Amino acid sequence: MKRVDFKKVSIVNFLSIGDEPVTVEFNKGLHVITGKNRDKPDRRNAIGKSTIADSVYFAIFGETLREIKKDLIPNNLTNGKTHVELDFEVTTNNKTHNYKIIRNLSPSKAFIFKNGIDKTRDSISNTTKYIARVLSASPAIFQNCVIMTVNNAVPFMAKNKIEKRKFIEDIFGMEVFSTMLSTLRNEYNDIKRDHDTELTKLDEVSKSLKNYSNQKEKLLQKRQTKKELYIERKSNNTQELENLLEEIKDYDEVNIKKIQSNISSLNERLSGCELKINTDIENISTKKAKVKYKKDQYLKIGTNEEKCPVCLRNIEDHDVDLISEEKAKLKEKIEEMVGTIKSIGTNLKELRERKAKILSAINSCHNKLAEAKVALQKRKNAKERVNQLQEWLDELKVDLESVENTDTDFDNLIKDTKKRATTLEKDVKNYRDQISTLDIVKFVVSEEGVKSYIVNKLLELLNGKLLHYLKRLDSNSICIFNEYFEEEILNEKNKICSYFNFSGAERKSIDLACLFTFSDIRRLQGGVQYNIAIYDELFDSSFDEKGIELITEILQDRVEELNECSIVISHRKESTKAVTGDVIYLEKKNGITHRVDYVEI
Repeated sequence: MKRVDFKKVSIVNFLSIGDEPVTVEFNKGLHVITGKNRDKPDRRNAIGKSTIADSVYFAIFGETLREIKKDLIPNNLTNGKTHVELDFEVTTNNKTHNYKIIRNLSPSKAFIFKNGIDKTRDSISNTTKYIARVLSASPAIFQNCVIMTVNNAVPFMAKNKIEKRKFIEDIFGMEVFSTMLSTLRNEYNDIKRDHDTELTKLDEVSKSLKNYSNQKEKLLQKRQTKKELYIERKSNNTQELENLLEEIKDYDEVNIKKIQSNISSLNERLSGCELKINTDIENISTKKAKVKYKKDQYLKIGTNEEKCPVCLRNIEDHDVDLISEEKAKLKEKIEEMVGTIKSIGTNLKELRERKAKILSAINSCHNKLAEAKVALQKRKNAKERVNQLQEWLDELKVDLESVENTDTDFDNLIKDTKKRATTLEKDVKNYRDQISTLDIVKFVVSEEGVKSYIVNKLLELLNGKLLHYLKRLDSNSICIFNEYFEEEILNEKNKICSYFNFSGAERKSIDLACLFTFSDIRRLQGGVQYNIAIYDELFDSSFDEKGIELITEILQDRVEELNECSIVISHRKESTKAVTGDVIYLEKKNGITHRVDYVEI
């Protein structure tokens, strides 16, 4: 439990207070702030009594309860610098620290000192936030549990449903649930947005992965088709290769050079034979010419005439013998030459037959040579085809290895895409888990969750306290709050009524009962206890004497029970009768408020 003991406030040039400081110490007891307006002796208002409450509020939060513009806060008569000092102690775990807050206007400044050490932050806003954390305070709590303006502020019961609910949640210290719920909703929306973004990315990546997989499948199908084609080609080429190799084995080795040599030899023989034939033909022609010549000579030798037709000499007997002998010789030569011609003819015939044989042999060799060349070319072609088939088979081997390989250009894409998909799936799952957790937590901190459970437990305390104070104030009503902090007010006839069905005094009783109840609950539930309670115009409302007596008893009991400094701001003279502490008497003269000693009349 944290306890905050306010020690004193010192005020200069704040609202109606001028250059002369006004100091109020917060000691235990029931104190009254009252005074007199010397500028208007017949009036007891506009003295500056509420300025004390405003100064405390201003020191803490940097603004006034009445939400006066800052440029109107400094005293417009003195035109001096506004200066408010608030001293207090904070005790936590039996450790006490002294604090001093100083706020100035014209220029605006805010300072806070802890045990004499400056703890001022880098800006007025941050310093104010720090002060609120030190005091565990909020404007709503201070306005309804510490500094309570009964007549000027809107009563709790007159607030709308949302304002009531928020205030009670603050009183119970349950604003954390609303803060948590708001934070959770923001976090939920952020995570949901991130989830949807990652889910969209996952859908896109999944589509890409499917697309890459389909393209890979198509590519592998093409490879399979090619593989089947390559296998068929390989089988056909292998079969053809085996056939060609068998065919090559069947080719006889042919010595073309030997055939060519034989042809050359036969051509030489043919040339020799033709030469001889030509020689024999020439010899036969020569011999025949000679035979003809000799025959012509034979026919011309001798005559039947008595005289030689050539020399005209008479033919003698010895000439006849000589002619006969000459004819016999010619005839013998002609016969010899005819025999030679026959012999040459026979030889010529043999030569011609030999030539025909040689030509036939040559032709046969040429045929063999042509056949050998054809066979050789076929063999060569077969070998070239074998080599080609072997090259094709080697290429097919490489092609088959390439199509049998399942690696593709899409593998890395698929691998990377799968990694992205896995990461995104984890992120999406993580977001979904977070969303599921947040759904549970949202329910827990929602109206239907643990908050409802806690509220049901605290409602008994709230309604009990409220009933206690209503009874002490002798109220004709009973007020009960449900788990949604919706009130139900019953009149003395146990009929449900509206807050506005009651008279002004009755409504003030309800307002005060709520005020005391909320103050107690805040102290019990909020983990912090303040030593002051300021009630502005509490006795100046619609209460009669009996009502004021009852209120005074409650305040005096609270002073003793809570070791509290209760300050009532009032312009009624009777209010001083209830004082167990100081009467803080203020006078306003020439528009300036001063504190003067109180003299009881």
